[in-house]
Amino acid sequence: MKETEVKILEINPKDVKKRLERLGAKNIFEGEVVWTAFDFADKSFSQQEILIRLRKKGKEAELTLKRLLSRTKVKTSDELNIVVGDYEAAKNFLLAIGLKEKFGYPLHKHRISYLLDDVRFEIDTFSEFPTYLEIEAKNAETINEYVGKLGFSTNDIKPWGTREVFNHYRKYAQS
Repeated sequence: MKETEVKILEINPKDVKKRLERLGAKNIFEGEVVWTAFDFADKSFSQQEILIRLRKKGKEAELTLKRLLSRTKVKTSDELNIVVGDYEAAKNFLLAIGLKEKFGYPLHKHRISYLLDDVRFEIDTFSEFPTYLEIEAKNAETINEYVGKLGFSTNDIKPWGTREVFNHYRKYAQS
């Protein structure tokens, strides 16, 4: 499945929630999310822009493989997901086949998820930096439409993944 997404940094979560609800978006999840990224010791996945992620969202655990396709205006990846029954068992399996947890993981965040017309809106809060909004849709045009409907500009969007958000704030903190 192809995933197309953007991030909008430093949002006011209460304001964005109100805007989403006015548009008719439905809250489909709120809670803590824990996730770990894995790679081999030689970083062969990272070198190919491949992410192996194990995520626990509420009681559900999911294993994901993402291969970056483009970061031109929006971030586009091929994505495969498998629901796994047990986060710890899946983690132990990945470690047993030779994968290693990437440095700095696992990550913990608070997520509020909304859905409207097959468009996902994720309000993510990490303790390390300001809350941001992720918009995921089938294409860039749909993303841009909802960016405008939410009162943002295409100048506000970043074609980033979480790693780029972390890197942005680390650089900001060091300056």
